[in-house]
Amino acid sequence: MRAFRRVSQGLACGLDDWEREILARLALEVRALLQADDSAHENADDSVAASPSSHADPGRPGESERDREVLAALDFDVDPPANHVHAGRPTTDPVVGVLLPEASEDPITAMEVSSLTRARLRGDKVARLVRLVAELRVPSGPEATVLVPLGQEADWLGAINDIRLVLAQRLGIESARDAGHVHDIAFQEAPESETSHEQWYRGTALVYDMVTWWQESLVSALFGGTGPA
Repeated sequence: MRAFRRVSQGLACGLDDWEREILARLALEVRALLQADDSAHENADDSVAASPSSHADPGRPGESERDREVLAALDFDVDPPANHVHAGRPTTDPVVGVLLPEASEDPITAMEVSSLTRARLRGDKVARLVRLVAELRVPSGPEATVLVPLGQEADWLGAINDIRLVLAQRLGIESARDAGHVHDIAFQEAPESETSHEQWYRGTALVYDMVTWWQESLVSALFGGTGPA
């Protein structure tokens, strides 16, 4: 994963095939969460998320052992083991409240406002995730780099942030201290034995760190910085 840089068409970054696939799969997971929240999308076509192409080959050239760990850990739903949420009951999932926050703490007011704004907000979020996936799957930047076209920077930052918010919620990140703990776990060596939940948590921590760096790289390039460390 290389930092974003300015090009004539916008902002571009180089990603390996497996990195693009991970990010695309995460975006599709978030899209599915948003669509599950809308009864009108109960029959939405999610064949893309379930297609064989969504499973990256762990033996691709150029991957390190840590890369393969990330891919292996990512062969799961966004939910941790034993915490799967039924698609038919999306409002029981706290992450929906993160993606689609209520406009008021008062439940009656929130319900009235939500009926007016929730569908539009959901639609906007789904649309920008779809655009992100399309670019990740078929990069259009110079030398096959991933391109954020001029004028679409806010949409990309929003889509990446939604992915990051979902991962943060699943990891239980509520403070800078929590984020630091997750960062430490991400770079720990894999123990000789670990439970399925521990493996899930470590893999998700790695991905969260990766998405955070990618987001910071985009922000830095947008405002003329040198990029994250």
